[in-house]
Amino acid sequence: MADGAAPRPSAPPAPPVAVAGPDRWRDDGPDRINGPESYAPALADAPARLAALADRARADLHTLRHPETDWMPRRDGPDGRPMLDVLVAGAGQGGLSVAAHLVRERVTNILVVDRAPRGREGVWNDHGRMPVIRSPKHYPGPDMGVPSLTYEAWHRAAFGDASWDALELVPVARWTDYLEWARDTLALPVENGVELADIAPAAGGLALTLRRGGGAAETRYARRLVLATGHDGTGEWWMPPEIAALPERLRARGADPIDFAALAGRRVAVLGVGATAGDNAIRALEAGAEVHMFCRRPTHRRQQVYRWCITAGFLRHFKDLDDARRWRFMHYILNIRMGMPPETWKRASAHPNFSLHTSAAWTGVAAEGAAARIETARGPFRADFIVSCAGHDQDLRKRPELARIAPHAALWADRYAPPEELRDERLARYPYLGEHFQFLEKVPGAAPWLDRVHDFTFGPTMSFGPSGCSISTLRLAVPMLCAGVTRGLFVEDADLHWQALLEHPSMIP
Repeated sequence: MADGAAPRPSAPPAPPVAVAGPDRWRDDGPDRINGPESYAPALADAPARLAALADRARADLHTLRHPETDWMPRRDGPDGRPMLDVLVAGAGQGGLSVAAHLVRERVTNILVVDRAPRGREGVWNDHGRMPVIRSPKHYPGPDMGVPSLTYEAWHRAAFGDASWDALELVPVARWTDYLEWARDTLALPVENGVELADIAPAAGGLALTLRRGGGAAETRYARRLVLATGHDGTGEWWMPPEIAALPERLRARGADPIDFAALAGRRVAVLGVGATAGDNAIRALEAGAEVHMFCRRPTHRRQQVYRWCITAGFLRHFKDLDDARRWRFMHYILNIRMGMPPETWKRASAHPNFSLHTSAAWTGVAAEGAAARIETARGPFRADFIVSCAGHDQDLRKRPELARIAPHAALWADRYAPPEELRDERLARYPYLGEHFQFLEKVPGAAPWLDRVHDFTFGPTMSFGPSGCSISTLRLAVPMLCAGVTRGLFVEDADLHWQALLEHPSMIP
């Protein structure tokens, strides 16, 4: 609908298209991006083909096993039990990729935990409400550069070559199935229904409080911790205070659980024009809502600057730039406020019950009877429900499990003062990380244990560029992080390795 035009009556959502075949590969139907041939059912012999592919992947890893010698000594924790070498918090695509790489480096005494049940981990089962992965279909997952572990190999085995050739973008449901297959193929040690609740220093490592299903806590000791807890892992999904003050029946954040079916026939206001805003708008539209999206600029931007960043040079060496250059790059990238991707805009704008309001910054919000009254730069607007897609805010204090880290961790505000024209309090709250994604101390000597914690959330963005929360960065970012983990473990054990060398049996008869 043209901006400012009167809204047209809501059209009923199209019924889902059933896909024949095993329940494991059932999707919600064609997504207007991929051709219908790409949604052909799984091949009749898909389970056998995938089992054979898993065998080949394990054989390929065995062929590439050098150096294969176990090198990690046993360390006991304060409780007298063997201490984990690494605990990874989060079993989404990032956490699985980190775990897979560590195991390949012969760091096998690890554990991955995730608070979600199996099959519900990660962004794609949480606030990622799009039907397809927006990255090109050939982008890597936890495959470590092994062709038989890639999504392409999995898709060809499950659905055939014709389906792969017809595919434009990977359906989310199939990507999550692929991640489960990779987890099983690699036999990664994942425990579901387990949440990281607290991080404290301990002799020789960290004392990590874990809760199972919100119940009783247990302490596990680990030498290193990797946080792979998503976009809000070092902060929160942000909502403007005036919207947060509304009754919950009137508003939600774009990452909150939303009963979209309950929005049928209602007037929904979406604040923001980014990818998350577009995804929420589409879900509401498909449920039969009348959706109005608000943008404070004269038009919503359609350039995708993150795509520019996806080069080996930028992803691998951004961390090597001086602070002034890193700040300048990320100040531009994070303030460009990208609009929704073209395919998302196409899907949203195809609905007759969709409106985009530009130059319509919100200046006030208040409850008014059963609805919300929104004051905008173009006049008042009444909505039955508001979806706030204002992004996330970096603030370590907002994460209960980081309560001991927050007072001591260095932020960009502590390490760099930008010129006046580039000042930005939002960016200044990002953690200032070391060269291996580890937290650094704000005051030297106050919390030396912080470098045992590696951040693979959205927090590293200011220090490393796009890294911990993107499929497109896994191939280069995961090895950099894992090199830091193995470096810390090896250096810490240098004397033990020296003794092992002296005790190595002589090869001379």
